[in-house]
Amino acid sequence: MLRRLGIPTDKFNASFEAMMRAGTDRLMALQRPTGGWGWFDNDPEDPFMTACAVHGLSECARLGFRVDAVAIKRGRERLAAMAKEEKDLNRLAYEAYVSGGEIDRLLAGSEKLSPYAQALLAMALHGAGRPEAGEVAGKLAGRVKGDHWETADWYYKWDNVSIETTAYAIQALATVDPKSELIPKAAGWLLAQRQGNRWRSTKDTAVAIAALLRVTGLEALAGAVGADSGKPDGPALPKKVKVRLGPGPAREILVDLNNPLRSRFEAHFDGLEPGPQSLVFEKGDEVSDFKFDVELAMQVLDGGPAAVAPRGLGVKVEYDRPLGSMRVGDEVTATVTVSSPEPVDYVMALSPVPAGAEVIRGSGTGDFARFEERYEKAIFFLRSLGPEPRVLRYRMRCSFAGRFTVLPAWAGLMYDEEVCGTGEGSVACVAP
Repeated sequence: MLRRLGIPTDKFNASFEAMMRAGTDRLMALQRPTGGWGWFDNDPEDPFMTACAVHGLSECARLGFRVDAVAIKRGRERLAAMAKEEKDLNRLAYEAYVSGGEIDRLLAGSEKLSPYAQALLAMALHGAGRPEAGEVAGKLAGRVKGDHWETADWYYKWDNVSIETTAYAIQALATVDPKSELIPKAAGWLLAQRQGNRWRSTKDTAVAIAALLRVTGLEALAGAVGADSGKPDGPALPKKVKVRLGPGPAREILVDLNNPLRSRFEAHFDGLEPGPQSLVFEKGDEVSDFKFDVELAMQVLDGGPAAVAPRGLGVKVEYDRPLGSMRVGDEVTATVTVSSPEPVDYVMALSPVPAGAEVIRGSGTGDFARFEERYEKAIFFLRSLGPEPRVLRYRMRCSFAGRFTVLPAWAGLMYDEEVCGTGEGSVACVAP
């Protein structure tokens, strides 16, 4: 899109080619000999993940990047074979959208499809030049929940969230019925779901950006990029706006009405009482309606980091020796225990290490799909987690002397971070 706009983006272009090459090379390395892909390095082939990989590589090729055509062909053939065996029509919809096959089977059961699947089927039909695309898009439009769409729970837990469903619905209507009045309403709802500079998951973020680019005019994009470049749109017209958090005193901020995208500010509040708080903006008569993007951060000045009541998952970390009496060169074994009251899929557990220690490469043990060593934490990826607690271990080595804080461990669903749990923090002392 930036290329179409002719906007110079030196900072972006400097790393983009390298990122594309790293991503495509990584996907090629993970392709199975039979042509498909699994969720993790050593997992068996999975139809959904195969569709994701083929979709991404096909987009790279469409945009002019060099991709192994033989690998894409093998992936498509394997996906087509797996799609023929797919029993769940909602899962089949994405596979058909990517491969272009099994459309008639989906069409025959279109009344039973979720909005997520109907949106993908409408685009697949349109891509195949089928006149039924308009009929399916009409059914999709009739299932809107005011300004967005929702999908009931099926198979993958994250598909009952509405962000991805709405994003695909926007793309489907933009493809089949671009003048639909639902498109701007749904785009506004989708923008309102952002959490800072992202949506809830990487999966949500990717499809939301794709949908918004699909329906945003080039002039609007050019204006947004231009505003972000630091050049003001007009002379400054500052107006005062009050912002308050909870019952405490309000803070005054200045908003430049002629250059709203350049109006960035910080407001600090202290002495808050426990419990829910409301963030309120108060504008005067001279200020028209507007929206803010808000990021909230909290700093606890008294006491150490404590465990937070779990929202679906529990996690704790124990060590084979006291952290308060270590020396440089010592190796410590950390035991991470993750639990869930009900079966869940695709769990990530993060165990931070003290700043004076490092995770020993390849030291992860236990039943996990993948283990990663980062300079500040160990990460375990689990394919599934049941009611029985999962015990995982890794080793760290003390490298520097000092007194260090160990941040709390965290465990959550990879595609639904609201289902999570947090452990307790601690303090580590390393002697020379």
